[in-house]
Amino acid sequence: MALLQRRTDERETTTVDDDVATERAGASPGIVRALFTLAGVAGAGLLLWLAQLFNLDEASGFWVAAGIVAAAGVALGLSQLFGGWTKWGWPTMSPMMFLLAFIPTLVVGGILLLAWQPDGGGGQEFANDVISTLGVGGLVDALEPFMWVVPLVIGLVFSFTFDTTGPRTRIVDTDGTVLRDRVVTHDRDAVPDEDVHDYRGDDDRRDDGSVAEELRERDRLQATRTTTDGDTRVDRDRI
Repeated sequence: MALLQRRTDERETTTVDDDVATERAGASPGIVRALFTLAGVAGAGLLLWLAQLFNLDEASGFWVAAGIVAAAGVALGLSQLFGGWTKWGWPTMSPMMFLLAFIPTLVVGGILLLAWQPDGGGGQEFANDVISTLGVGGLVDALEPFMWVVPLVIGLVFSFTFDTTGPRTRIVDTDGTVLRDRVVTHDRDAVPDEDVHDYRGDDDRRDDGSVAEELRERDRLQATRTTTDGDTRVDRDRI
């Protein structure tokens, strides 16, 4: 069965057969993603400008600035989410992404920031002990000039823990009539989620009894075919 992709009124429609089509609202045109990306970059730039207003030589100012830089990373990531980069739909958080990706990033980044903060800040001695125990003091010192990338990455990874549910798919006739709660399978017929007779056309409308009888007849034919195949195999074995 051939599938024909087309766009109509900013909706993606997949023609399944002559009289039924699936229509997916909320397609992601490039212009929408580009505008959201631009807005995310602008928002992140504004946040970075705000971060440099604080006194970075003090622990309090350092941590406020680090939080603002992390928010800039979140803005960049969410701009892709809301721009339709994934699947559109409502945002949801992935627990596995949060536990296995964000938490380790937060722990490692937090230790680095604790070590790099101005002298006298809380937790600095603990962070230095951890780094010394792991034997990565030289690496940490080499990365210190790029310290502000760390909170940016933390915010960016946090935004990656969100995903979207995807667009709602509707089944429509070629005349534009929406057939709700129907699911198109790889077969030609559309299989409904609920009452079949409520969604069929007027010329093909059947009651529940007719549908149930058809299903029972199909099961009987399948059982007969299976029994016949089994008898044929037995006869061949005897020969």
